[in-house]
Amino acid sequence: MAQSKSVTISVKVPIKWDGMTKISRQRLKQIVGRDTRVIRAFLGVIEQHENDLLIGRNSDRIDDGKVDRLTMTATRITRTTKQRLTVPHDFKARFRRISQNELMECRKTAVAMYESYLKLRSKKGWKPSRPCEVNQSRRIPRWVFTRRFRLTENPTSVSRWWLDLLNSLDSNPQGRRIHDRLLIPLKVSPFHLTQLERGEVKALQIFTDRMKKWWVTLAVRLDTPKETHTGLPPAVLGIDLGIEKAACTTLVTPEKVRETRYFVQKDKVQNITKYDWQVASLQHEMSVRRNSEQKNCKVIQKLKTLRTKRENLAKEYDRVLVRQILDYILELSEKYTLYVSVGRLSNIRNAARRSKSRRFRALVHSWAFSRITESLQHQLAQIGWSMKFKESRFRVVPESWTSIMCWKCGRKGIRPKQNLFVCPTCGNRCNADKNGAINIAGRLITLTESLHSVRGLGKWANAVSRSRNSRPNAQRGLMPRGKSLLSKKDEVSHPGESTAIHCVQADLLGFGDETESSDYDHAAARTVEKLSVAGSNTPAIEQEKKAKSVGGIRFR
Repeated sequence: MAQSKSVTISVKVPIKWDGMTKISRQRLKQIVGRDTRVIRAFLGVIEQHENDLLIGRNSDRIDDGKVDRLTMTATRITRTTKQRLTVPHDFKARFRRISQNELMECRKTAVAMYESYLKLRSKKGWKPSRPCEVNQSRRIPRWVFTRRFRLTENPTSVSRWWLDLLNSLDSNPQGRRIHDRLLIPLKVSPFHLTQLERGEVKALQIFTDRMKKWWVTLAVRLDTPKETHTGLPPAVLGIDLGIEKAACTTLVTPEKVRETRYFVQKDKVQNITKYDWQVASLQHEMSVRRNSEQKNCKVIQKLKTLRTKRENLAKEYDRVLVRQILDYILELSEKYTLYVSVGRLSNIRNAARRSKSRRFRALVHSWAFSRITESLQHQLAQIGWSMKFKESRFRVVPESWTSIMCWKCGRKGIRPKQNLFVCPTCGNRCNADKNGAINIAGRLITLTESLHSVRGLGKWANAVSRSRNSRPNAQRGLMPRGKSLLSKKDEVSHPGESTAIHCVQADLLGFGDETESSDYDHAAARTVEKLSVAGSNTPAIEQEKKAKSVGGIRFR
């Protein structure tokens, strides 16, 4: 859909297929099939004239106006367009059963798909397939905007809520300006109504899933409240994402390090490992059948089912984790003007390949940390947090060396165990995740100029002072010359990672277990008594320019 600075969520509503007549079902299939053919035709034109259509600083955008001049004629003269009686690819003559507005919606969908391909292609090591090379049997839904549809409430024996969709299959060839309409019954639940009441419905998509079930995805633009500053004292919450411990959060105030909480999901690793073993067993069986020239259709079907179950399980655990962290943030926002920082993990999958532990490599590759970060950012935007660069109180900061550098003295320490950090210089002993969370919070203080004027002690004063000194004496000689430990990559998902969830379709707030905490065993810290706790990223290059000396890292 069109770009907008406001927050948008998606609401997925099933179509009541049994309540439709045979003619309505056939017409809906014809509309979606026609849109698919038009979108594929636009993709072919864009691919053919790619060099002439590229715009932008990085040549990763498509000029919509040039696409129009290649595909659609124009008889009327306006201030911005001239009369075009002939074009190289006349889509109006090629597709006579579609209106001009629907053609524009198909063009926007095709341009968005091709721009996504261009961004993936620009990443180092990525070789994405072209949009025109996808499976021909898959339907591509177009974004339908508000002028072409409306939601109506008409209580009948079939359904209460209906989708009134524009249908130009027969009216456009006849030259009629008032097009036909198609009524589609929807299965709207109270949850769907609650989500739709949060804002204004702007667009929709009609598609089918793998089970050939029909759905409607509604894009709702939220009426987010404006962010108010109540004059509360500032504080920074550092979040360190992990595997055994799903997340570790530490609250840093100008006076001291206030509290640390751990979010543990013990069942997640066990359940995902169980599915991995089942997948491995089926893959072995499939290879044996292939070598013995036996059919393996049933084994492939089982693998697809397990893949879906495993993916849904991981997403549910991530939703629970984001919900718990969000509750913690809301709780702290009542006491402080809160800033939130999350560590950005870069090249972690490449580093995991060098590990000798096969179990550790499998866990890292199944860890969708990008989905957790982007989902938390989206949830914070929904409650009114500004995600603009200068006004944002949520940042994703570089995480390099945060778990191995002492948060008290800034020197390099050691980790006798995976979850224990020991500093031989000052004698600091603490949980490694806690040490990383404090350093992540310190990097946000360094990157936020508005916090430099706040007087503080301990970690706060240390982070402010390091932001002014580009070369701290604490770390002379530790790092190699001319090399930076901070990644210069943008905040994007790497191969195998998932994106943020735009709308939570189920309430999983009570999914987690209540656990307790311990301050005595540094290596075995656990969650606190209750997890009912209180949602833009700064460009990576700008962060690294400001964070050169954070955590004792020296640049020469």
